[in-house]
Amino acid sequence: MDAKDVSDVDAVLCLKEECCDEDNTDVDVLCLPLIDGRGNDKRLFNDAVDFIHDVVSSGDRILVHCHAGRSRSVCIVARYFMMKQGITSHQALSMISAKREIYLSPGIEEILILR
Repeated sequence: MDAKDVSDVDAVLCLKEECCDEDNTDVDVLCLPLIDGRGNDKRLFNDAVDFIHDVVSSGDRILVHCHAGRSRSVCIVARYFMMKQGITSHQALSMISAKREIYLSPGIEEILILR
């Protein structure tokens, strides 16, 4: 998905290795290239949560996406819920899976470990 295709959001958090259009002027875009599985720069996890929090706190809407929207984006949104709402990873994943299909890639759960 290209950020230019998004009309109902105010910000986009792109988690693909090859990020979306960073020059878009219609919405705020943050590109944090994550891979499915282990080996991501753990500093990016908190950068993602902070970006989501800033957008949501200002009353704006955000789209968090990766390639298929079932693994990286799910874990980052779950981490946001865990850090900002104080819920467990199980509770966060249950909330998300109630709204959409999820499929966590092997090793991606490292995003859900709060440090």
